[in-house]
Amino acid sequence: MGEEKWRPNVAYGPAGTRVRYEGTTYELIQPHTSQMGWEPTQTPALWRVARGSGSGHHKHDSNSSSSSDEGKHHSSHHHSDHKHDDHHHSDHKHDDHKHEESKPQQQQQQQQQNVVEAQPPQGPPYQWVPYTGTVPQNAVSITNNSNGKTFCVARGNVEGGIHPGYCDPAKNRCYTSFGGKEVVCEKFEILTADPSRVYWKNTNNTGNPDNDYVDGGREKDNTPVYVIKCNSDGVTYFGKTYQNAKNAYYGFDDKEFKITDFEVLSFR
Repeated sequence: MGEEKWRPNVAYGPAGTRVRYEGTTYELIQPHTSQMGWEPTQTPALWRVARGSGSGHHKHDSNSSSSSDEGKHHSSHHHSDHKHDDHHHSDHKHDDHKHEESKPQQQQQQQQQNVVEAQPPQGPPYQWVPYTGTVPQNAVSITNNSNGKTFCVARGNVEGGIHPGYCDPAKNRCYTSFGGKEVVCEKFEILTADPSRVYWKNTNNTGNPDNDYVDGGREKDNTPVYVIKCNSDGVTYFGKTYQNAKNAYYGFDDKEFKITDFEVLSFR
């Protein structure tokens, strides 16, 4: 087909970009940076099957996540057709009419089961979205009482990787760090999330990171990076930490600061 295969940790854009995944061509709806759990089959808000894909796999995806569910779906239609046949012959066979009376309840139960099973799978309760000059709804943020500044969790491209930090909407910039220095990004993403499903976890050692850590990005060598929150002189900053790290880092005043007291953003 010629399309690139879908991969995690790739900044996909613009809308209309095409990728291949599990034998089907998908078309990008909303630009974003991909991550595990956001495969095209799991994120209908981000990807749609491209027109003219010509793959039977699309039919399978549109109904259910497993072949057994598809079989149940067809079974429901077969049951309905059988009912129609019974009704057609009810004037001739008393037993068939009696059997038909028990079917509406069975059919309703089957239809209810199919409705539940046909619901799309739920992905992570958060999403990184490109910053366009306005803070998006449900952005993960905090307002500092000490200086009145509001910071949002953000991330930008740094030395071949993607590093989280904080956005100051008043300046339209993202601040993170790398190699002992503060890094300022003018193009970046803002983290949005369901506020009831994300929380800050106290830790000072990410040696064995939980599966519920929010994916903050990656290093150039694909080492996972996580979002942290810390406090310095009464001001809260967002920064980053890594797997097997006892420290976290944030950027400020042209410097990268290393800290040992921090919280990692997690989700339920």
